[in-house]
Amino acid sequence: MRWDKPPLWPVALPSIAGFALACSPLRSYKIEALSFISTSDGQDSLITPLIFAVLLTSSLYFSPSNLGDRKDLILGAIVALILGVLPQAIFFPWMILVVLFWISQSLYLWRYDFPPFRIGLWIGLGASSGLFLGGFFAHYFL
Repeated sequence: MRWDKPPLWPVALPSIAGFALACSPLRSYKIEALSFISTSDGQDSLITPLIFAVLLTSSLYFSPSNLGDRKDLILGAIVALILGVLPQAIFFPWMILVVLFWISQSLYLWRYDFPPFRIGLWIGLGASSGLFLGGFFAHYFL
């Protein structure tokens, strides 16, 4: 898909949704089945907001039909969310790399013709960036 001018929804909506999920009370909710990858009691985690963000990718099914195969778009967003958030547990500066890569993609991706999976990666990295920035904001300001 190639756009004539920079689109707003693939940049703003995923990052705002990720930010809102990370700032929501979901960050303090613990899922017992995922306790082996969650934080200790009393600390907030991005695991539950990440799961809800993955579930929200199904809303990409209602995206404009000219983007191509919607299943590839959704799959790309899920892959980007998982690969954008989970390495943070091992490599702490991962958040900075994800946000910078997403910003660089946002500057030029709309100019070229990319397949739906690549556009889904862009959308998923935007949601990952929103989760990181929302988690940072919620930790220090809420």
